[in-house]
Amino acid sequence: MRPHKFMKNVLIFCAPACFLMSCSTVRSDTAFAPQLDPAYSVNAELEYGSGQSAALTLTRNSAENWEAEFSAPPALAGVLLRFDGNSVSASYKGLAFSVPKTALPAKNMLVLVTGILDKTAALDTIPCTEQSDGTWDAAGESEAGSYTLRFTADGVLHEFSVPSQPLTIRFSGYAAATAETTTAPPVTNLTTAETTNGDTSQ
Repeated sequence: MRPHKFMKNVLIFCAPACFLMSCSTVRSDTAFAPQLDPAYSVNAELEYGSGQSAALTLTRNSAENWEAEFSAPPALAGVLLRFDGNSVSASYKGLAFSVPKTALPAKNMLVLVTGILDKTAALDTIPCTEQSDGTWDAAGESEAGSYTLRFTADGVLHEFSVPSQPLTIRFSGYAAATAETTTAPPVTNLTTAETTNGDTSQ
């Protein structure tokens, strides 16, 4: 075979392979500045476990100080969880009680995501990969498994997922806290007898 014909065949064979490699290449991480204010609130829709779901408003008052007020499902609507460091408390219409069993799975998922959001908020930039739809993904590892924290092109919270759980949280309505903060309503502790059944359907 003539040398020039051999080289022509090599180029014909290699060109498609090179094209496929360039198309499948994942973009490298880029320093990305997410929009995470010191205090903010955001709507969150959770899907977790075997078909479980919940809707709530998640509020960050400061680092390691969060509140989650449920609007769905009906069994949890109106329940307010407070996360303060390693402490988690629950209340319903100002009455405090132990965290109901129906809220335990969601509580564990919220402990996970709020911890990751606190760590992310402490950084000016994080390594992210731009997706084809314009969103940005930050990948990481947690005790629950590998996770992805997704932001819009503007740096706003968009989604959090942990496939191994499985868990998906979709965020919307992000709003930074105003200078004037609203004082939380007082919480009344129920007696042991009153909290035995953990009823929140008042």
